[in-house]
Amino acid sequence: MLIETILFVLLGISVGIPLGLLPGMHINNILPLIISLSFLFSSSYNLVVFIISIAVTQIFISFIPSIFLGAPDENTAMSVLPGHRLLFEGKGYEAIKLTVIGGVGSLLFSLVFLSIFAGAFAWIYDISRPYIHFVILSAVVIMVLMEKKLRRIASAAFIIFLSGMLGIFTLNSSILPSDKALFPLLSGLFGLSNLILSVSQKSKIPSQLEDNSINISSKEIYKSIFLGTVAGLVVGLLPAIGVSQAATMVQFVGGGGEARSFLVSLSGINVANELFSVVSLYLLGNPRSGASVAIQKVLTELTFFDVTYIVGTICLTAGIAAILTLFLGKKIPKLLEKLDYKKISISIVVFMSSMVFLLSGVQGLLVLFTSTFIGLLCAYLEIRRSHCMGVLLIPSILFFSGLGPLTVTILGI
Repeated sequence: MLIETILFVLLGISVGIPLGLLPGMHINNILPLIISLSFLFSSSYNLVVFIISIAVTQIFISFIPSIFLGAPDENTAMSVLPGHRLLFEGKGYEAIKLTVIGGVGSLLFSLVFLSIFAGAFAWIYDISRPYIHFVILSAVVIMVLMEKKLRRIASAAFIIFLSGMLGIFTLNSSILPSDKALFPLLSGLFGLSNLILSVSQKSKIPSQLEDNSINISSKEIYKSIFLGTVAGLVVGLLPAIGVSQAATMVQFVGGGGEARSFLVSLSGINVANELFSVVSLYLLGNPRSGASVAIQKVLTELTFFDVTYIVGTICLTAGIAAILTLFLGKKIPKLLEKLDYKKISISIVVFMSSMVFLLSGVQGLLVLFTSTFIGLLCAYLEIRRSHCMGVLLIPSILFFSGLGPLTVTILGI
């Protein structure tokens, strides 16, 4: 069984690498195909190993296009601006290393956390859920006030409201299926708008430094990993809280606004979320990610052995994926430096728009272009692009406060 497990981990990694490198692609896009081909796998465990190794590999690898190309998926959207900040300082590889440190570190923290607090998960779930909307609302208020100047505060409030309304209409109407809405929404707000600005400003990828050092203290790394782990727990346990929302709360409530710290935390959130999603499936019967939903379909009733086996698979995959991410993170920018960044940016814009059209049709393009306009408006108003996270924060506040159905009725959606 050990040899089979290793083989299917390697097979999953070989699929997860191109999936992570291609903008707009996600394991959720191919899970229906994988499940439909389940008869090709000799056992349910091999299929589960294949799925989880794809998911974990993609988490690590997907930071490469997000940082070097500005083409995020829904889980790396928030990394675009901090990653680009380091990229244009010639420190793109440092940004990649920080995401690897955050991912691996958070995995280790999560394992310790699980060994101590696993029995309290159900209790945490029950007592925290009624108050989540207050936490999110506090994060929104802090986001706005951090702009300091009155004009910028007003602009930030306007962008949060505008993106929030877009989120409400898109996520609560028949414009798009809910499982296909996040891709055009976040791609426009954080991806296309950023790429269009790069093209208009004639940006180019500067020469990247070969320096292997990281300019962040050990204390800051440990703090960022801890914040990412806790936020990953929140995402893995609670409905309607996603990686981007948790990242926003970490950035503004937890003090992780500095680019390096934030990249460590964001990667940690993604990895911890994947681990906690599987554990919550066992402890609460509540799948919280595409991969955990697929696992539930394959293994209808998880035993303690099943969870331990899956956690071991996650650890093995993460170790290999981390090494591969560091390798590709050093090789890919050398290739990109030789290419015309303007042409690359235009190609990515065309590719992402095409993917949106293929996955969600004309309606998806409408959402993409609307969200892109809001992202560009942020740049025009000279405020943080993270205010665009109102697209998820406002609907989440309404959901947890119980005001969602009333709002939908009033708006006539």
